[in-house]
Amino acid sequence: MNKALATLVLALFLSACSGLTLVSDYDEVIDKGSMEFSEQLNTHVKNMADLAGTPEGTYEKNRFAYNALESKLDAMIARASAASEGKACKLEKKLYKRVTTMMHEKIPTEIAQSGMEADGNAAGCNEKLLSLVKDQLQFIEEIHRDGDRCGPKNLSCLRPATSKSALAIANQSINAVSVVENAKKN
Repeated sequence: MNKALATLVLALFLSACSGLTLVSDYDEVIDKGSMEFSEQLNTHVKNMADLAGTPEGTYEKNRFAYNALESKLDAMIARASAASEGKACKLEKKLYKRVTTMMHEKIPTEIAQSGMEADGNAAGCNEKLLSLVKDQLQFIEEIHRDGDRCGPKNLSCLRPATSKSALAIANQSINAVSVVENAKKN
């Protein structure tokens, strides 16, 4: 066999093997992006709770913050979707065990129920989790716009009790994304 042919065979073999990754690749962009998003969401919701009943706390004064948060999520969802290649949520056994250990009883149902599907990958889990966070963000926005009313002028607001409950649900999913990425990294 000549040297060029041997090099070609070796290159084809290595490229085929590179597709057989046992653990999904760590995605620093999603990891850092999810933590930044979490900080921004928590700050926004807590600020809205503090401003409830004031003109500064109305939905109309803060709708652009929701647009920015949603845009950040859309970018992360698109990245996770591209990495998932249309596959479902699946964590390798070792990674699933790390995630469940890190999350304790706070593992989202979507990971607990579908984390071991036959045809899937960790990026599919992140795509699903980030989509859940987007749904929760839209729910918080809807409550702020149409649900809660505060103060003598009956202004749109996000009440502290409402925001605390909604934020807890959103944080569970966004924290799971970070745990998945950190488990892949370690």
